[in-house]
Amino acid sequence: MRLSVPYMLYVLAFGVAPFIATFIIVGFDYHSALLALSLVPVKEIFANTIVMAVMNSVLGVILGTLAAVAIDMLSVRYQRPLTLATVLPHTVPFVSAALIWSISLYGGGWGWFTYLLHISYDPLYLARTAIWGVILVSVWGSMTFPFIIVYASLRAMPRELRETAEMDKIGLARYYGEVAIPMVSKAILISFVIELAFSMGMFDAPYVLTGGGPGYSTTTLGILVYNAVFSLGSYSAGALIAAAIAALATVPAIVLFLLLRANRPLLPSVRLRIPDLVFKVIMLVILSGIIFFSIMPIYWMFLVAFRPDVLDFHRPPIMLPVKLTAEYFIRALYGSVPYMVSSLVVSIGVALIAVYLSSPAAFEVARGRAPRWLLPLSIYLYVLPPMAFIIPIYLMFAKTHLLNTWWALIASMPLFSTTFALWIMSGYFLDLPKSYDEVADLFGIRRKFTRLIMPLSRPVLMATFILTAVATWHALFYPLVLTSTPYSFSFPPYGAQTVTIYALTPIQESSIDWGMLASIALVTSLPPMIIDVLFLSMIARGGPSGGLKFIV
Repeated sequence: MRLSVPYMLYVLAFGVAPFIATFIIVGFDYHSALLALSLVPVKEIFANTIVMAVMNSVLGVILGTLAAVAIDMLSVRYQRPLTLATVLPHTVPFVSAALIWSISLYGGGWGWFTYLLHISYDPLYLARTAIWGVILVSVWGSMTFPFIIVYASLRAMPRELRETAEMDKIGLARYYGEVAIPMVSKAILISFVIELAFSMGMFDAPYVLTGGGPGYSTTTLGILVYNAVFSLGSYSAGALIAAAIAALATVPAIVLFLLLRANRPLLPSVRLRIPDLVFKVIMLVILSGIIFFSIMPIYWMFLVAFRPDVLDFHRPPIMLPVKLTAEYFIRALYGSVPYMVSSLVVSIGVALIAVYLSSPAAFEVARGRAPRWLLPLSIYLYVLPPMAFIIPIYLMFAKTHLLNTWWALIASMPLFSTTFALWIMSGYFLDLPKSYDEVADLFGIRRKFTRLIMPLSRPVLMATFILTAVATWHALFYPLVLTSTPYSFSFPPYGAQTVTIYALTPIQESSIDWGMLASIALVTSLPPMIIDVLFLSMIARGGPSGGLKFIV
């Protein structure tokens, strides 16, 4: 248990304590909280949150699973490029993604999406359609998470099963319906539950695309927490809504615990008697639509970023690169420097803390030396939205004068990275042979974890570092709440706004410069895009070593 102590102290300080403090703050001024919330339509906002969460989770998992099956059935040489094309949305910070879609959905036939679907208005500008526009963008950004989990699980299945199915000539439709999908059903359901829990605190997409409007048509509980504190000036009202979000997310968290303990197929087999050729055609048509849906907004981002703005308002939209210019991109790149510095420092700092705290704790969890409650608590804290913790953390940093500094972000943001890392690495250490421990004990090797286990675990440590660094780069809510200015190039460091905040600057001005908006979105996306593409390509190699442990 000795190795787990730093991790436990951190989780208690930045997870458990703020979570409990949120409920305590509500109790301090409960009547004032109700009075402040009486000014807004809480029932409508609650309904918006449920509709967005359910639709985002259901559609994201369905599309992700269909894409995973379609790619898995192809020969290996086609899988890697198609996998990379499918996961491109994952490489783009969600703020940048929302900005890309704001261009794509622009009404009057200027945007490619509204033009192709013959929509004469911007769906985000009307109360009756805005919520579906937000859901569309949310699904685009979130479907890659279930795809990665399901696809990696399919690739980790024993090859003997596929060979046996081919020898028995049961066909692709029956193989996936009766064998593969039931075996990876745990992965499918886990991805759905995690998406549902995260979506309960949905903030980025509606905040960037609509600000919660028109009216309150796209306001979620997550946006309400932010507005309650920074617009209504009521910490108790914000804490009350944050507590409600935490209570909502507790339900999928409990379901997730039950799923993780399951050791049998969780979805029934489906007998599909479809000829292989017909099945392939159907799946390839679906995959083509998903890949077009994934790639087109990113292509449009590059196109708008590198052409004169007069070409952005043309009907029909000009979809081929003409009259290219690097003016907007250079301006965006120059303006991004202080934000890039903060994002780089914070992302590396958070990733290092996550690996340093989680790896020894995960090892003790896998060896049964840590408290039994540590892993369930970590998973629960991981699936809780950031609103459940932010108000006490904000008040703490305000009193210690650490707001708008790197230290506030580096100290608070690893909560989600460390809990995720503990979950992932504990599965790896479970499969690490105990003979290494026995050899270390036999020869009296001291500090065996740092001298023996960590060198043997470099691949999972590096993977965890990359995943947590990219996730931190994407984050919006904590930087939005805890920072107010870009880095001032002073010492001690002051100013800590990240690239996600920089991406918002074009829409905060009186008139939107679409070329600059697309260029800023591109600049903020490039670093994680390059890293993610290199990292995710490894999944396509297949085999048990590259898969996730969600197969029953």
